[in-house]
Amino acid sequence: MPLILFVGYPSSGKSSWASKLVKRLEDRISSVQPTEPGANMKVILHSDETLGIAHEMYRESASEKAARGEQMSAVRRDLSKNNIVILDGLNYIKGFRYQLFCESKNLGTTYCVIQVIAPNQVCFDWNSSRPEGCRWDTDLLNALIMRFEEPDGRNRWDSPLIPISYDDKELPFDDIWRSIVLKKPPKPNHSTFMQPASAANYLQELDRLTSEVVDQIIEYQNLNQVGGYVVIKSKASNNLPIHIDLPPRTVSLAQLQRLRRTYVSLNRMRSLDSNRIIPLFAQFLDNALNSE
Repeated sequence: MPLILFVGYPSSGKSSWASKLVKRLEDRISSVQPTEPGANMKVILHSDETLGIAHEMYRESASEKAARGEQMSAVRRDLSKNNIVILDGLNYIKGFRYQLFCESKNLGTTYCVIQVIAPNQVCFDWNSSRPEGCRWDTDLLNALIMRFEEPDGRNRWDSPLIPISYDDKELPFDDIWRSIVLKKPPKPNHSTFMQPASAANYLQELDRLTSEVVDQIIEYQNLNQVGGYVVIKSKASNNLPIHIDLPPRTVSLAQLQRLRRTYVSLNRMRSLDSNRIIPLFAQFLDNALNSE
């Protein structure tokens, strides 16, 4: 049931390495004894191609969100004790990697991130050599490279981080096998489960932290054009990466305050742990703003 994420620039060679990894995993699984770790496991590869995600879906915030939804649904569907799930995609957003990490941790499975590293020019050269219908638009390719949020092995949602250079000859297969099959899965903890709040000032915290999110969204809109990807910063959430996809229109303060009051009302009696208030409110806003 391990989850393996490939991360890297477009046209950096991720899909080639992912295909090689599938072959190596299948060969190793077929050779282990029935009583050994990894026996009878199945390897499942998901990519933009297999999921029907076109390059153009990464151009706009709303369509990219739909693409990530397809990827998340595929991972949730196939993660099980007998499957090794490989997600071959850009996976360049820290918040999305964190969500995937939480999915794997909720199931008590192992997880690793494989970063394929290639210089910008190599990516542009390889992209130009692809068949016409498979190339990335040059402007979009450049934009995605600029947006890329580098994995950091010190973050638990990027760990273990296994780098592969574009010009490497072999996979670091033994490191990958140890990370996903031989390593003991982590136990679900406070990062992935909601805990009841014990503080007496829960309602004050609920009001304060949700107002903090609204203020940051308004500040973002005052400094940027409509729509986009807002990064919510708060020490109350242990500095975890929290993102909100704003729709391609101005979101008014009145609308945000209405949604905030709804969220507060829904959670008034729920007693969330304080470090879960902002992540859940961000998810609530993301869903509400993009469905209206």
